Amino acid sequence: MEQPNVLILYSINDEAQMKEIRILDSLVGQFTDQITLVEDKVFKNGQLNMFTHVIYFGGVEKNLPDTVVNAIIDYTGNFYSIGHNAARFGDKLPLQKVNGEVLINQIEFIHHAFKQKLPDERIVYSVEIDEPASVLANGYDHTNEKTPFIITDNGNYYFAGETLYSPFAEVITESFNGFFQQLDKQIVKYLRLEDVHPKANVKQLREQADFLKGKNIPYMIAVIPVYYSETETVHLSDSPELVKTLQYMQKNGASIVMHGYKHQYRKTETGEGFEFWDVDNDRPIYQSRHSAVKLKQDFDSTEEYEAYLHEAREYERAYIEDAIMNGVQELVAHKLYPLAFEAPHYTMSQQGYEVLSKYFSAYVGQVQLTDLTWKGSFSPPYKTRPNFLHGMTLYPETLGYIERGNEESLQQMVDKIDSYSMSTKTYFSAFYHPFLGIEGLKEIVESLEKVANASWLDLKEENNVVQMNDIHIESGNGHIKVDKPFIASDYERNLIVKEVGIWAIPVTLCVMILVTIFIVKRRNSKKQGSF
Repeated sequence: MEQPNVLILYSINDEAQMKEIRILDSLVGQFTDQITLVEDKVFKNGQLNMFTHVIYFGGVEKNLPDTVVNAIIDYTGNFYSIGHNAARFGDKLPLQKVNGEVLINQIEFIHHAFKQKLPDERIVYSVEIDEPASVLANGYDHTNEKTPFIITDNGNYYFAGETLYSPFAEVITESFNGFFQQLDKQIVKYLRLEDVHPKANVKQLREQADFLKGKNIPYMIAVIPVYYSETETVHLSDSPELVKTLQYMQKNGASIVMHGYKHQYRKTETGEGFEFWDVDNDRPIYQSRHSAVKLKQDFDSTEEYEAYLHEAREYERAYIEDAIMNGVQELVAHKLYPLAFEAPHYTMSQQGYEVLSKYFSAYVGQVQLTDLTWKGSFSPPYKTRPNFLHGMTLYPETLGYIERGNEESLQQMVDKIDSYSMSTKTYFSAFYHPFLGIEGLKEIVESLEKVANASWLDLKEENNVVQMNDIHIESGNGHIKVDKPFIASDYERNLIVKEVGIWAIPVTLCVMILVTIFIVKRRNSKKQGSF
């Protein structure tokens, strides 16, 4: 079946609204990787003809250019309109008029049991629809008054929401199943063990590995190659028992996910820090952890500030590349083969994703939507290949994790499973910190095992590629193929020297002992022969 070729045409006010466009990009990427994004003011007449599907996002109410309006009205393919300006497309959509805004606190799909209360009230547009139209979903306000939320007619759709953040993302995905005519049920679950670094508790890890092996459950393990604190730096080479355990896990169901290199920046401890985001200044990594921070007000002119930003972005690029290279090389030196990447705390700039995509074809977790702030990460319901990830496949984390000290966190996870159990296309994916012990892991596994008609994700079954200089890692059909030189890095060379040195000492001692015994026996033999 040929993939849909989709145009996302959008009207927005500012860069902040690019969050919504990237969410939409992620949702469309669940169905195709042929996605083109065009803002209305640069749209050229005749562009629509090459696309099988056109989606318009109206993030701001405005008078659209005639070229845009006329092109959409004349377009004969599948059309989906979101938000403002839909009434301008005439008979293209089954709308009579928009009557302002209403607040809803619940959504419901009409044709199956998809019903959910919202965590807070959301704004939608109150619309009057033409009779032939079908209502796919309704929104309900605090008085239980309903308003059409998603409508369709003759292959065209309209979504009346103001934002695409969850749970609206799940609702749009449900409507996209019909829009793209991909109606097969696809429910996938995955489990990830998180924040495993060289000071991890090996005994706990082995116990959990044996448990998952006994269950025959494939899973991911997010590995941080280096542990750092203000008092010590510990590499995998300093933790041979952990390396053996990780190799055992990799052989028995686990797929390695590289979780940054040190998972920290400045003075923060590994596991706590934001490695690829300067969280203190809420911006990308523009300087070394020892350098002074320069802000816009520190410059005499806009030109000087722009010149600084150019250098800062080049620093960030080199910083990310070094971390990726060092991490991959150190893992591979220990015969641990990463198949995907996860940024610490899910934070990374748009340039970061572009850099990462040169080395990894798979990304795990949630994504950061803008360089304006790290807050507000997003996870689509299903795996996706959005435009802004530059070809990487995102395997989303959707359920969260068991939080230490929060007795409600497991129930919150179960509630999410219940909310989306009737979805046509979704991931039920969670992560767990091994230091919490075996019991919490058993509870998560039990909850996921109850999901009916769902398959476990095994990254080794997926076609993933990691390419770093002479190192090439490829997965598929349950296997990992590795192509590399005998010594692929300075780290590996030093590791071999260290291992040879460790063995050389006892071997040398044995040789010296044998030589000594030989010399003593020879001397004794000569003494005996002199009589």
